[in-house]
Amino acid sequence: MDTQRIRLICAFLSDGGGNLEDMHERVNAGLEERGLDPIGLRTLQGCIERLRRGEFDHSKRALPAKVRGKLFRVIFKHKVYKWASDTDFPEFGDLDEDERFTLPFLAGILKRFESIPAVQKILYQLPEIFNISDREMESQSAIFQTGPVLYDAQYPEYETKVIQCVIKILGHIHQGQAIEFNYIPVNVYNIKVENLNMHQVAPLYIRYYEHFYYLTAMELKDGTVLNYRIDQIYRLNVLPSEDEQGNLIAFDRSELVQRLRMSKKLRDSIGVWIHSDQEQLYEVQIAFQKWAASYVKRLQLHPSQRIVREDKDKQTLVISLQLRLSKETPEKKQITDRNSELAFLLGRFGKNCKVLSASIVY
Repeated sequence: MDTQRIRLICAFLSDGGGNLEDMHERVNAGLEERGLDPIGLRTLQGCIERLRRGEFDHSKRALPAKVRGKLFRVIFKHKVYKWASDTDFPEFGDLDEDERFTLPFLAGILKRFESIPAVQKILYQLPEIFNISDREMESQSAIFQTGPVLYDAQYPEYETKVIQCVIKILGHIHQGQAIEFNYIPVNVYNIKVENLNMHQVAPLYIRYYEHFYYLTAMELKDGTVLNYRIDQIYRLNVLPSEDEQGNLIAFDRSELVQRLRMSKKLRDSIGVWIHSDQEQLYEVQIAFQKWAASYVKRLQLHPSQRIVREDKDKQTLVISLQLRLSKETPEKKQITDRNSELAFLLGRFGKNCKVLSASIVY
């Protein structure tokens, strides 16, 4: 924030400078254009001093304080602020030639979320912060994100409302605060009051997978770790959870994540599924052919993925993945029956893939 203010002060000085009141008016007008709050005269004077000391984000910030304090010389004479004739001018971290089009790329990716106020501010301010021209920014229109979006015919901008719920949950995660909500299980299609379940949880992670947002959390009543698809939260309404005395329930997320061995639980999943510790780890070998082989060779499906063998002439590829599988039963004889997310993932390849084997990892 200070850097934005100082940047506006520098622009004022570079235009010839002026008295404090003129600078104050110019800086606040610039802040308003960027959707930022105005500042008072005392804050403005503090920013001038930080400019003089070089205490802001600029290209020479790594220099010693004594050296920085001699770089940017602002003089005050006859009630007028202006640059000294022998001053250096700040460089505000503008992107070099190789980096400039990373910004339109980023803006194109973020455009899907521009209905969120914070994203609007980011998209508006980025060109000014990094000195990118309007013409360069036009290339963001060449970036397209395709695929399904969250949708509800009865609620316009439904995906934005889901994201707002995600952001609210992130706030509770940051504060180490338990939450509660009514939830509709994903295997229930009809939204009725009798199908709702109240959950009190310690929220741990937000994960985005296959176009849906998921909350990974620990149930307070029994300590089990479960996933909740956030769009299935009734009315997207999440509240802080209280104990019987009406006090907010707090938790130490770092301690809880370590005690629950969450990094291991997440590593063993090929999607967002939380596997039971009783499910054994297997090395699963899968064969792909033709376009599916080319697809998988360039896309890592899981961190454990490795190529077992390939035949370029026959256009075949065999990979292995280390995944947890449920116990084999008469109803679940196939390997894909024992890991529903693996079945979901491989279903897109049709006849161009085949599970070859699964052996226990000791």
